[in-house]
Amino acid sequence: MQPEITNVQLITLAIAVLGAVLGIINTWHGLDKSRVKLKVLPAHAIPFGAVDPHLKFCIGITNLSAFPITIEDAGVFFHSTSNRGVIVNPVFADGGHWPRRLDPRSSITVYSQIPVSKEGHRIKCAYAKTQCGVVATGNSEALKQISREQKR
Repeated sequence: MQPEITNVQLITLAIAVLGAVLGIINTWHGLDKSRVKLKVLPAHAIPFGAVDPHLKFCIGITNLSAFPITIEDAGVFFHSTSNRGVIVNPVFADGGHWPRRLDPRSSITVYSQIPVSKEGHRIKCAYAKTQCGVVATGNSEALKQISREQKR
């Protein structure tokens, strides 16, 4: 004969299960807060006014982390190679330069000429690299269009 489970024991079990689930969620949230998160969005740039007409490419970089980060460089990766196209002399709207510190939820836009591979490889994706070595990549329809146009 098995002992019967009382209502008090069922309520205690339900509270224990709820506490365990909330503890797991809290642990995951804490680990996620300490992770570097960047949004990298490549786009077409349209030269306007008294700017260099060759600046037809830009990369928007947004810090989605809960803490400030410093961006060291940005550029593109190419298909079928480990080479990358680093934006060495970027143009920023405020006239700044590398490295750039980004507070949480802030962003910068890096303007440049369209990067070209010396070996003729097409652009695969854009990237941004932090000073701590984290590399985030991003893609967009605009970058896919730029890559297709390079093939011609």
